[in-house]
Amino acid sequence: MNEELNLKQVIKYTYQRKVIIILIVIISFIVGMLYTFLIKTPMYKVTAQILIDKSDASIEQVATSKELSQDKVKVEFDKTSKLITIYTEISNKEEALNITEQYIEKLQAKLQEVYDLKTFKIIEKPELPQQASNINHTKDMTIAIIIGIVIDGIYVLMGLSFYGLTNIFEIEEELKIKALGMVDLDNKKNKKQEIYITKNEKIKNQLKRVQANIILNKDNKKPQSIVLTGIKNGAGTSYITNNLAIQYSKLYSRILIIDADIKNKTLTKAITEKGTEGISNIVNIDNFENIILKTKIENVSILPIETFNIGEEEFLTDTALDLIKELKKSYDVILIDTLSINENVLPLCLSSVADATVLVAESGKVQQEDIAKAKIEIENVGGKISGMVLNKDI
Repeated sequence: MNEELNLKQVIKYTYQRKVIIILIVIISFIVGMLYTFLIKTPMYKVTAQILIDKSDASIEQVATSKELSQDKVKVEFDKTSKLITIYTEISNKEEALNITEQYIEKLQAKLQEVYDLKTFKIIEKPELPQQASNINHTKDMTIAIIIGIVIDGIYVLMGLSFYGLTNIFEIEEELKIKALGMVDLDNKKNKKQEIYITKNEKIKNQLKRVQANIILNKDNKKPQSIVLTGIKNGAGTSYITNNLAIQYSKLYSRILIIDADIKNKTLTKAITEKGTEGISNIVNIDNFENIILKTKIENVSILPIETFNIGEEEFLTDTALDLIKELKKSYDVILIDTLSINENVLPLCLSSVADATVLVAESGKVQQEDIAKAKIEIENVGGKISGMVLNKDI
């Protein structure tokens, strides 16, 4: 749960979900009405008080005995005032009155027989109750409304704590990060490259909009090298990278994808065989062209990452970072697919030497503070953020 909730954010979240919030209160009110009018069993209470002239301790035992009360009548005996108070509460009001009257007759007979009472005065006569003792419609419905409001409060807090942003324009408004677009993620699990190439026309148009927003960014027009990093794991960065490369291939003839996802190696696994040399081998050889592979997409090549494990320290050397600058001489656009920025320092290293960084996040699963943290870290190393892509599974 977030340590600190912004009041403006709470108000905005509440307003955006006002229909649900109002509906919860209405449903609570209806449930309260059904409960108080239809479900709750009415109970009728009959009371009586009797004054006697003795206060013997055994009188209470006689008055509360099962023989007289039959567990339906509650009796209290005040020895000081010599008052016997009688309560009968059941769902049938006529029966409650009859039971009380019968009890009084039996009690009087028993006490006169045992204690020879001279005073047995009924000072509060039992009467037929007109209203149920346990029914208060106003109170019940008020409680139901309060419960609805409490549920609303929990819903809002849970929503702010566990469900992230779903509107990319909120990001632009709050964090001043350009909204590059929303992209539907056709997230079918398969190791073949074709699965990362969308055939969905709607998604293609979404990617065209993302591409246009990157190219036309007034603060950083036409960046040549672009890092794509997720805010969290599983953000769909490889999918966005591959399909964005396809869009760029329609404008330029030399597009390079660099697979710098040292943990998942998603794009490398999709198009290369085990044992392929990759980016860290270039640190030790001069001819990187022998390692770069053509893909099935016209104008698009890939610099893979070798299939054995390497660490981010491979990218911290000047030679490795200078590689991107060298590759820019041979390619029109370079798209770098890397780990999520919260995993290690690799995305920061790449952002520091690339022309632009694109942040990728899943709709509903990213928090504003996580985006703000990524923005600060990238800017602290001199990186330039082109904007953010928000995607969702379809």
